[in-house]
Amino acid sequence: MSKTYKVVSTMMILAVVAVGGYYLYQQHRARKAGMLTENITHDGDNWTADFTARVGAPEQRVFDTIKDVEHAKSDQVKSVQVISQTDTTKTVQMQIAGPGGQDITTRLAFEYFPDQRRITYHTVDGGLFATTAQYDLADEGASTLMTFHETTKVGQSLPVPDGVIKQVIRGVFLAQLEGLKKALNLNEADSGDNTDEP
Repeated sequence: MSKTYKVVSTMMILAVVAVGGYYLYQQHRARKAGMLTENITHDGDNWTADFTARVGAPEQRVFDTIKDVEHAKSDQVKSVQVISQTDTTKTVQMQIAGPGGQDITTRLAFEYFPDQRRITYHTVDGGLFATTAQYDLADEGASTLMTFHETTKVGQSLPVPDGVIKQVIRGVFLAQLEGLKKALNLNEADSGDNTDEP
C-alpha cells in the first residue's frame, strides 16, 4: 500500500469521524434544550422550518419570557435593544452571532396574542434573511409544548451551501430555546431529557 493512499485514507476517516462527532454534538445539544422534532425544507430561496420542543415551565411563564425578548440570555444573542413597544407589539434590534464569526444585526417586530397562546414575529429590514415566524404554546401543567413555524427567504446574493443555511436556521432556533431555558432558570435536570413525541 502506498504512503499517499494511507495518508488520503487517514484524512478521509478523520473527516468522517469529525462530521459524525459534530452531528452527535448537535443531536445532544437539541435533546438537552428540549427539542422534540424538526423539519427544514426549501423551494429555491424560500425555506420553511417546523420545530416542536418541550419547556419545563408553565405556559404563562414561557409566554411572558418569550415576550420579554430584550432579556434573552444566549451565547448566540449578543444584544437586544427595544426600539418601540405597546401592550401587544414590540420592535427590537438584535445582534446575533452568525456563520463564520460574522455578527448579524436585524430588526424584529413581535406581536402577542395571549388569549391564543401565540406569538408572531417578522424581520423589519429584510436583509439576507427575511423571516416570518410563529410560536404556538400548549399548556401541559408543569411544562409547555412549543410549536414553532418559520418561513425565511434567503437573499440571492448569499452564495452558501444549503447545509450551511439549514444549520443557521436550526442554530437560531436552538439559541432561542437555550436562551429561553436560561431566562427561566431551568437547569439540566429540568430540561426534560424526556424525548417522547408530542
